[in-house]
Amino acid sequence: MSFQTHPTYLDFETANQGYASRLETCLDAICADTKTHARFLNTLSMMEHMGSRRIMLTQSNAETSQDTLKHMAEEARHAFFFKRQAEKFSGFEMDYGADNTIAPSFARMYFKRLESYIAQDLADADNPLLVTYLYMSMIIEFRAVWAFVVYQKCLDRADIRLSLKSLLAEEQGHLDDMERTLAKTSIGTSERINKFLAKEQDLFVKLLTALESAVDADALAAE
Repeated sequence: MSFQTHPTYLDFETANQGYASRLETCLDAICADTKTHARFLNTLSMMEHMGSRRIMLTQSNAETSQDTLKHMAEEARHAFFFKRQAEKFSGFEMDYGADNTIAPSFARMYFKRLESYIAQDLADADNPLLVTYLYMSMIIEFRAVWAFVVYQKCLDRADIRLSLKSLLAEEQGHLDDMERTLAKTSIGTSERINKFLAKEQDLFVKLLTALESAVDADALAAE
């Protein structure tokens, strides 16, 4: 099967339709409480920082391209954006410790286990670090675009003046870049992408469940 028949973003939306309402309900609850919202924003910052750091660690070599540097810089900027917003909401400097994040162990597990799964599948590929980076980025950008669209709806409904428009545009650009680059390789197949997307969905559901539990716990503590 050719790479050109790989799942599209619309396919991703359809496959995750059942989780959209769950995420929306969770984010509505998060947006309703300033302290919880600050911790959530800081968690997003942590995850963007993890992405930027992994690009730097795995793609710093003589073949590093301008596109890769741009991607790394934008992920770092996203981490800064969310950190700055988090601290505006909280009113104090926030680290990435458990008290200032939501379900941090599950957030880290989501990223690390997905990368490990993809890397193991591509261990015998030519330039495995590069193709792992490309696939990892592509799969995560599918989720990022999807989740940020839902999050923006919740922000608007809560009348919170926080625009994700520029971030969404950059995440969509990253997704397009990874698709184009993988299309040039013989390793890009729809079967492989579907397998990675299935693994990502499983990890995302675990993360979403952890977020829901943490938000419920915060609500009980506030009563």
